[in-house]
Amino acid sequence: MSGKDNLFSPFGFSVDGKGRVDNNTRAFLSKFKGRKGPAIPDLASDASWTEVAATANALIREFAAQGWIDKGFDADETAYASAIRAVTMIPAATEFAYAPYEVVRDQIVTGAEYVATENGFSIYDREAWLIAYAAAKKAGRIGNAACDWRTSLDLMQSQLPNVGLVNLFVSWYGTDLRAGECKLMPGVTRASFETMPHPWSCAGMSRGEAHVVSQVDDNAAFGGTPDDTSLIDCIKDMKARKLEVAFTPFILMDIPAGNTLPDPYWGGTGQSVYPWRGRITKAYGTADKSAGVEGEVAAFVQQYRAFVLHYAQLCADAGGVDVFLLGTELRGLTWLRGVGGSYPFVAALKQLAADVKAILPGAKLSYAADWSEWFAHQPPDGSGDAIFHLDPLWSDENIDAIAFDNYWPLSDWRDTPPNIDCALKDDGTLTAITDYDYLMGNIRGGEGYDWYYASTADRDAQVRSPITDGGSNKPWIYRYKDIWGWWSNPHYSRHGGVEAAEPTAWAPCSKPFWFTELGCPSIDKGSNQPNVFYDPKSAESAVPYYSTGLPDNLIQRRHLHSMLRFFDETDGAFEEENNPQSTVYDGRMVDVSRIMIYTWDARPYPHFPLFWWVWSDAANWAYGHWIAGKLSTYALPTELDSMAKTTTYAPRHPYIVDPATGKLDKQYADFFESIEFVRGRAIANVPLEPTTSEASATINSLLAVLRAQNKLAT
Repeated sequence: MSGKDNLFSPFGFSVDGKGRVDNNTRAFLSKFKGRKGPAIPDLASDASWTEVAATANALIREFAAQGWIDKGFDADETAYASAIRAVTMIPAATEFAYAPYEVVRDQIVTGAEYVATENGFSIYDREAWLIAYAAAKKAGRIGNAACDWRTSLDLMQSQLPNVGLVNLFVSWYGTDLRAGECKLMPGVTRASFETMPHPWSCAGMSRGEAHVVSQVDDNAAFGGTPDDTSLIDCIKDMKARKLEVAFTPFILMDIPAGNTLPDPYWGGTGQSVYPWRGRITKAYGTADKSAGVEGEVAAFVQQYRAFVLHYAQLCADAGGVDVFLLGTELRGLTWLRGVGGSYPFVAALKQLAADVKAILPGAKLSYAADWSEWFAHQPPDGSGDAIFHLDPLWSDENIDAIAFDNYWPLSDWRDTPPNIDCALKDDGTLTAITDYDYLMGNIRGGEGYDWYYASTADRDAQVRSPITDGGSNKPWIYRYKDIWGWWSNPHYSRHGGVEAAEPTAWAPCSKPFWFTELGCPSIDKGSNQPNVFYDPKSAESAVPYYSTGLPDNLIQRRHLHSMLRFFDETDGAFEEENNPQSTVYDGRMVDVSRIMIYTWDARPYPHFPLFWWVWSDAANWAYGHWIAGKLSTYALPTELDSMAKTTTYAPRHPYIVDPATGKLDKQYADFFESIEFVRGRAIANVPLEPTTSEASATINSLLAVLRAQNKLAT
């Protein structure tokens, strides 16, 4: 193994002085060239990342050939996949993830040329690629149509045939939860290296001028901001695929552990680690309804406008987009009150809408509010205020829809008593958390509509408090699920509990709802609390209420499908009152073509999450909101069950392996959760940045099991 193999990407290749693949690389890759039988060689303990990558890709090819990756969809899974009309697209933070062509690093290392891919991890035939690369470079052309973006979009369009819109997330980084101190900047993972066919740039900044993201365990905590040129090309590629394009500027908070920033919520030292953007707020000690709030918001808005308007112009340069969102889930800012009870950030969003509309006159605009933010603001100060703070924005002539990210709980399930939702059904069976009737019954009902929990103790005991409005009889004001009451009525804000004499500018039934995210994690009882996510590096990391932490793809599918079925007039379960027709515009209350499922990923399945040595968040896939690889149920292959019996590895995660027997839990372990175990990512004491010997050992173990089962030739 040459020293330079360990200096760069796991998918790097050496090239000799004449621009050709060097002999060592060519010799290894030739083992796979033209091979018709499933014979895959073992890896040496000192294998290079080149060899690890080639072997892993060969295994993926064989998994597909054996039918282990995609067994096909049953009727219910087909209906679910067919019901999806729109998706969000992440990772939002990977420098060239959205490029519709391969981007490479080509550098001179210790006198030799070294080529490494940035976004071609799904390309199987690396030898053919290297030959084409060398020829293209010699001819003065750099670029390759085969890349992860195309692999991922091809899979999406084959498995989700009715997707017509893709919502592209693109991130900059925030540095402080105090609005007046927060800097917004594009970021990169490293300050210096060159890429081809073009270098990274964003908003006129070069790589050396951008924010370098923080690190966790010597690895970048995030990917970098997507490169501007590749974004323009990505938008054009989606249009060529006959897809509508939505664009969402997205803030990620780069606040690492050990920071000494003053906390805006309690005043001490140290802000939350990698927090949610919705926690950006005023400084601790700044008075509510003050000029101080207005000044802090103004400082933030100056940077925020530069961020959003840059991307509005980029979308225009790409020929326009169908939907442009002014931001997402900035709840802590929209709730801030200035002098006289004004909402200065809401006013700033109104002005921003006008400015974006001037740049993108053909785009539909909105702001993607949080599911706890979109309706009346009820300050926790005992005042009795209920202010329709976003109505100036929702009613604005430049805003086309009321948009929010929908993470409504559709269940309140427990494994132990009282579990009062588990009832005897008419057919004599007990309700299950995955029953469509149960989940759909909690859309216009259940928590957030009929009742709420007043305390954690009440939640534990399932003591439910009804949502009421006394003599005024307008409980919809307080219900975050009651889009029906909100949409069909005039709005009267309440100050000190007293209703205003005049309504807000909102006109009933005048605009549709968009669900700019609709998500549920693939984890036990995900529908109990679908807004939470597992990410060990973040202070926000959590599992849903009363969850065992076991992966569960079925509850994700049923939660999302229940919501889609409820609002879609073409579904057999649809009832007119679920999604009424507007009397003002030609359409229904909820535009089902704008229910955007969270989330698809430009890093293609199964390479993400299988290539855990490439992407640091791959371990989160099994219980996260990703839908790729979870659209159907996979049988657990016999050879992987055998692997669980014979391996000497100590599992880190007991939800993958039964600690009593050491066997994979068949009820929860699908194919790639099994791979999560056998490939070594879940092995105790394996570092986040593995060595080639660790990766080689786990791959060789799997090869041995497959050969023992006569699945691979020796």
